Amino acid sequence: MTPHASLLLLIALGAPVGASAEPTPSVAAIVRSKEWKVVRTPNKEEEFIGDVRYKAGPTTLTADWALFKHEPQTWQAKGHVGLEHRLRSGDLVQGFGQRADYDQKTQKGSLTNGDALLRFKRTPPAGEPDLGEGRRLDWQGRELVSLDGEVHLWGPRLEAWAQRAVREGTLLTLSGDRPVLHLLQGDWTGAVKADTITAVERPETISADGKTQGWLQFHDDLRKLAR
Repeated sequence: MTPHASLLLLIALGAPVGASAEPTPSVAAIVRSKEWKVVRTPNKEEEFIGDVRYKAGPTTLTADWALFKHEPQTWQAKGHVGLEHRLRSGDLVQGFGQRADYDQKTQKGSLTNGDALLRFKRTPPAGEPDLGEGRRLDWQGRELVSLDGEVHLWGPRLEAWAQRAVREGTLLTLSGDRPVLHLLQGDWTGAVKADTITAVERPETISADGKTQGWLQFHDDLRKLAR
């Protein structure tokens, strides 16, 4: 295929890219790029160059370059990488870095930004987004996403610092280097520092383990109920 020619491939996640089999609508993937190269020996690989866009189920990746290896069914993407991943909760996770890896069989993926921190955003179905940064973003399927290394999260609901943040469903777990969580909205607000912190978004619940320090401030209506 000539350079700058538009490429559109419909594939099934269980079949090689470009396979002639009919794709299954629920797992069909789309790959689009300016240039497409195929290597058939010793193992088949497909290289996508320029304005690459890959979409499969809840995951969308964009990049300058991508490589698909048929036998393990794995992707590599490099250069101005953008990630969008929809969790089952409806939250949209977006990340921006320089390299992404994705395994179609396991639905495991990762995003890094070289020596720099990568940027991260989580937008709930309703409300303003939370922003963040860290060294590495990982995800699996539609339930689990984690951010590792110099993690800083901030937004209208909370601000947090940790070495690792894991979100599974509505549960957020912070660990490593004595994480700190500052809750900014809800029936009560407060801050806590501990060895491990877990928080549930609805209802607002925080659990802290190990040398816990912090404070809580309740709204006036809750203080009246407590009397």
